[in-house]
Amino acid sequence: MDPMPTSAPRAGVLRAAAFGVPFEVRVDDARLLPAVEERLPPGWTHAHRPPALVLSLIHEVSDTSFWMDRAAERKVGSRRRSTPVYGLSVRLDGHPVARGLSHPDALDVFESELQLCVARLARPEVFVHAGVVGVGRRAILVPGRSGSGKTTLVRALVEAGATYYSDEYAVLDGAGHVHPYPRRPSVRVSGGGKERHPVPHGHGRTPLAVGLIVETRYRAGARWAPVPLTTGECVLALLSNTVPARDRPAEVLAVLARASARARGVRGDRGPAAKTAGALIAMARGGSGGAATSAARPKRGARSSSARAVGAKPGKRTGSKPARAGGVRRPRAPSKTHRPELP
Repeated sequence: MDPMPTSAPRAGVLRAAAFGVPFEVRVDDARLLPAVEERLPPGWTHAHRPPALVLSLIHEVSDTSFWMDRAAERKVGSRRRSTPVYGLSVRLDGHPVARGLSHPDALDVFESELQLCVARLARPEVFVHAGVVGVGRRAILVPGRSGSGKTTLVRALVEAGATYYSDEYAVLDGAGHVHPYPRRPSVRVSGGGKERHPVPHGHGRTPLAVGLIVETRYRAGARWAPVPLTTGECVLALLSNTVPARDRPAEVLAVLARASARARGVRGDRGPAAKTAGALIAMARGGSGGAATSAARPKRGARSSSARAVGAKPGKRTGSKPARAGGVRRPRAPSKTHRPELP
């Protein structure tokens, strides 16, 4: 833990806004403010509006041993003596989030809490936990919670030629297009800490339509052999990782449906990120990327060959009569070998 200070430091306050959400950060040591600014959401600006939330970083002596060892104490049936610990506490609207933390750990907790609050309160944007890269004029979305390997796969995709958009949130507008959220990529390292990297050069700056939704997880020894997802399955994959899903269900579902309408979707366990990244970029550019193609979805608005032949919409009668044999109408049998075209 950090050593006890020898003199009382000067407190500091920062008022800012991100994605239309005003917030206030209070610290009991103004020297923390530069590090705090590095952890604010991308695109933040100074603001003087009343805050929607207040986050505080306070040095204090905390009794944390019972919290940290609660599970162990239950097993042995005895309570260990509490040990006061001096460290940083993180508070949200006055309520404690975590106590007795080192400066790096406290800043990590602060960043996570602030970004989650902004993701929940932002309007009209819809925030989805997902890694995002751009390939051409389309985006690849990799939905998943923190610690699911999104950042590792996103970094591999960028190294393979994709454009970096985010390693944490896909920010969707009302039309279902994804906007940049270029925060510094954060990779978990042994011991539970995080290793931060600079924002990749040439990151995305304009919104993109979603072209590919990838539901995947790392499994040692896995071979990339994904299966296609339907549009409904794509929506569900995004919905299970959407921050404001419970607060704005109807609005969220409408946005996710628009985002998934023209996108391909695949699901499968992956092995090394580099190999999977190459396959995903090939898929985003129109290849199969190792996915089975027999279940690929038809193009939106595609018409049957018989409807195209007579220039009519499916289900509409035309002026010409169907062929008859012996006075009995013979319905045309569907082709067993027909497969819809790839989108």
